[in-house]
Amino acid sequence: MTIEEIKKLKNEFEADGSQAMGVYLTKAQAVELRQELYLYYGFDNGENLTTLFGMEVMDVNAESFKID
Repeated sequence: MTIEEIKKLKNEFEADGSQAMGVYLTKAQAVELRQELYLYYGFDNGENLTTLFGMEVMDVNAESFKID
């Protein structure tokens, strides 16, 4: 999953006026995002991602992707 895909899913979630507060990522998604963020910014914040587009990263080892 790419950063752009997450941004699109967040916008779809918020289309009805809801506010996306947290995001749950699978381990594979978290690894892919860390790699993409490293390519963009040239450093790695480690395994624990903190926020994505204003959403708190609740879990980086979830069973499935979820926004709440």
